[in-house]
Amino acid sequence: QHSLCLSSSPSSLEGNKPGLPKKILANNLEDKHLCNSCLKILRRPLQAQCGHRFCSFCFNKIVSSGPQKCSACIKEDLFEDPTSILREGGAFPDNAARREVEALAAVCPNEGCTWTGNIKEYEVNHEGKCDFTIILCPSCKELMRSNELERHSERECPERTLNCKYCKEPFHFKNIKAHDEICPKYPLICEGCAKKKIPREKYVDHIKFCSKFRAPCRFHVVGCDTSVEKEKIHDHERACSYEHLNLLLHFIMGIKVSLESLQPQNLELAGHKIHELHRALRELELKLGQLTLGVGAPVQGACAPALPTPELELKVSTFENIVCVLNRELERSCTTMEAYNRQHRLDQDKVEILNNKVRQLERTVGLRDLSIVEMEGKMKEMSAATFDGIFVWKISDFTKKRQDAIAGRAPAMFSPAFYTSKYGYKMCLRIYLNGDGAGRGTHLSLFFVVMRGHSDALLKWPFNQKVTLMLLDQNNREHIIDAFRPDISSSSFQRPVSDMNIASGCPLFCPLPKLDSKNSYIRDDTIFIKAIVDLTGL
Repeated sequence: QHSLCLSSSPSSLEGNKPGLPKKILANNLEDKHLCNSCLKILRRPLQAQCGHRFCSFCFNKIVSSGPQKCSACIKEDLFEDPTSILREGGAFPDNAARREVEALAAVCPNEGCTWTGNIKEYEVNHEGKCDFTIILCPSCKELMRSNELERHSERECPERTLNCKYCKEPFHFKNIKAHDEICPKYPLICEGCAKKKIPREKYVDHIKFCSKFRAPCRFHVVGCDTSVEKEKIHDHERACSYEHLNLLLHFIMGIKVSLESLQPQNLELAGHKIHELHRALRELELKLGQLTLGVGAPVQGACAPALPTPELELKVSTFENIVCVLNRELERSCTTMEAYNRQHRLDQDKVEILNNKVRQLERTVGLRDLSIVEMEGKMKEMSAATFDGIFVWKISDFTKKRQDAIAGRAPAMFSPAFYTSKYGYKMCLRIYLNGDGAGRGTHLSLFFVVMRGHSDALLKWPFNQKVTLMLLDQNNREHIIDAFRPDISSSSFQRPVSDMNIASGCPLFCPLPKLDSKNSYIRDDTIFIKAIVDLTGL
């Protein structure tokens, strides 16, 4: 009598996984090596009282919800109570079966991998570590081999994160231009003193004190279009006082005329300009006072020689008269502006109501535009599709696309979708112009992809139709042809659960030197790929 118990796990491999896939066996499979629950190769086998073997993981899963009837006993019509009842503690490690299974010759099931050994070596040294394992990119969710993940994450993934070399903040690659526009450490060049590498966050402070930075004259609001360096702004204002007053007078007279026909939407701008004029007038009055005090005194600095006193008095008197006229006109303008402002506030309320209606209509139009774009995409896809299992793919600009593949910018391309019939399988092709896997850098690699279609529920799965792939000789002499029949145990040919299955096909489809030599596969920088799906049995 055996002492029945569950062994404790001596390693992380013990009992934490279901059975091994059947396709890892290098030789024929025997039923005695299969788990009676998952129907895969036994992993850490346990033997129940009834004699049937289970993976440690599978047995624990079965009995986790209480005692269960052995489905194998029921299927073989050998059920006996209580020996056919599976319960916790009711099985023992079958070490003889384990040694027998672990000694079986094994190969790696991943396409492109050449590893061989036995099942024990596979579990310890290769499972989960194979460079050819198909995995999902955690960022963009694209399927790829594990040995491609590092390169993809660093150079190809559109969702990869980079650190700004200036501010060290992380951002997505697709947002690189937007980040440069707002990066506080991004280096700018001063337009005045030509100093380089000024961080954006310090640029405003720099130009505030930069004596060489050219700024517009304070009287630019009334028409002075001179830009001068900050260190020379006072010289400019002193030399051009008379011109500034003249511009101010003409500007005020223009406002008086335009106020009569002023539209409500311009009121805010007009109010801002009047405020600027008030400030300019106050500055002028201060300067006139200084001029009056300085009558008869010589002008210091680099200015022209002082005017004779009578002439200076006449000029000051003229300036004072102009300022009085400007003040009267400004008071009149302010009164008129106040009336317009009241009306403007009423009009703004009406405008806000209309704006809300416009925004609502814009949202409706935006949704309509999205629907139209989606429909155009579907129509374009349908116009390129075929429905007889035969598809010819024209690839133009071959040289440029080949260079993009060599540089890693676009290593792979997908063809438009095609179908075996209107309600049949949906498929496409995937091509690597610089090779993939075993063919990288030496061959053109061509793969066949089963896609998720609208009629998948009506079709037979797994996909089991013969596929022929061709690179067409444009002189119709020697086409390059490869054909295969699907491995129905591969996930590439099961019913798709995402937009497309993992590609399967020919990594060594065509040697690249054969394309580079003189031939008629490339003409006018264009190649043609043809796919034929055998419709027998559909």
